[in-house]
Amino acid sequence: MKKVTIFLMVLLIGQLSYGGVFSGRYPSARAMGMSDAYVAIANDVWAPYYNPAGLADLNRFQFATALQRPFNQTFLSNAFLGAALPLPGKYGTVGVTVETYGVKYQGYQLSNETTATFSHGFFLLNDVHSTLSVGYNVKYYYWQLGHSVGGLNLGSAGAFGLDLGLQASLYQRTYAGVYVYNINTPTMGAETAYDLPVRVAAGFAYRPLTGLVTAISLDKTIGYDTEVKGGIEFFPVKWLAFRGGASTNPNRFSLGFGLNYHGFFFDYSFQNHPVLPETHKISLMYQL
Repeated sequence: MKKVTIFLMVLLIGQLSYGGVFSGRYPSARAMGMSDAYVAIANDVWAPYYNPAGLADLNRFQFATALQRPFNQTFLSNAFLGAALPLPGKYGTVGVTVETYGVKYQGYQLSNETTATFSHGFFLLNDVHSTLSVGYNVKYYYWQLGHSVGGLNLGSAGAFGLDLGLQASLYQRTYAGVYVYNINTPTMGAETAYDLPVRVAAGFAYRPLTGLVTAISLDKTIGYDTEVKGGIEFFPVKWLAFRGGASTNPNRFSLGFGLNYHGFFFDYSFQNHPVLPETHKISLMYQL
C-alpha cells in the first residue's frame, strides 16, 4: 500500500507541476534565464520548443544537449538532444530533437516520457528591412508506465502532435512571434483517452541597442491560467551574456548567464518557485 501511495503521489506531483504529461518542459538555459519569454526571438537549435519559425534564421549547423533536474528532485530527470541543419537555397532549416523525462523512485521506474520531433522553418519574406518566417513541428509522443506492486505492466501509449509558428521582425529591432502547440489536439491511450496539452504563445521583443534585448510573451495552456513572461538579455562583451526574467501563474523569477568561445556555447540558468524548490538548467551547444 505504501508503494502504491508513493506511485500515485509522484505522478500527481509531476502532473501538477507541469500541467500534465508532455507539457511545460523546455531545453534552453538561455531561454529559461529570460523566464522563457522567447517566442519572438527563438533562433537556434532549440527553436522548435519555443517557435519553430525561428529555425529559418539559423544559417549554420548546430548540435546541442541540455539537462535539468526539475525542482531539484532526485526522482525526476529531464534530458534533451538536438541538431539543426540549414538546407541549400531558400528551403530553410530542418531540425531533429529528442527529449526524455523520467520519474524513478527507490529503484522503481514509475513513468518515462519520450518525445521525438522533426522541425522545419523557412522564410516567406527576408529583405534588409523586414522578415517573415513560418515553421512547423511533427512530433511523436511515447509514454511508458512502470509496473504495479504486484508486477503488472501498467502499459504504454503513443500519439502524434503538430505545432505551427510564425515569426516576424522589422529593422532587426522589433520582433513578434506566435506559436500553437499541439494544434491537432492529440489524445493518448485506448481504454482511457488522455488529452495532450494544447497551448498558444504570442510575444514581442525589442532591441534598443546592440547587445541588449527585452522580451515579453503571453502563454496560454487550454484549461489553465494565462502566464505572462518577461525577460532581458545583455551582452557586456561578445562572449558573455547576462539574463533575467519573471513570470506569473505561478509568480517566479529567473537568472542566468552564457559564455561562447569559437563556436562553443555554455548556458546556465536558475528559476525559483513559490512552493517547490528551485530548478537549475545547463545547456551546451556547438556551432560549425
